[in-house]
Amino acid sequence: MFYELRQYEAHTSRINDLIDRFATVTAKMFERHGFRAVGYWREEVGIPHRVIYLLAWESWDAREAAWGAFYADPEWPKSMEKYGETVSHITNHILQPLPFSPLP
Repeated sequence: MFYELRQYEAHTSRINDLIDRFATVTAKMFERHGFRAVGYWREEVGIPHRVIYLLAWESWDAREAAWGAFYADPEWPKSMEKYGETVSHITNHILQPLPFSPLP
């Protein structure tokens, strides 16, 4: 198992739109396409217009299949049309837990 930590920095005035898109579209699509979301967060100290989430994956193949299905889903471009450009920067980290790490 490995984890994927993603950080989305919203355009300052669009943070609420980004959060709404995650709540009403993205999280539901993740569930539909087999993503295992560990959690979603808004940064409290630092950059207040940043949304962070953590995904857990059983294998690289599972990750690739899920992301492929996500981007092929016709709901995704519809949500992009509805919400427009909300994100100014995305950071993605693939994380391998250390043997002594407690896992969620």
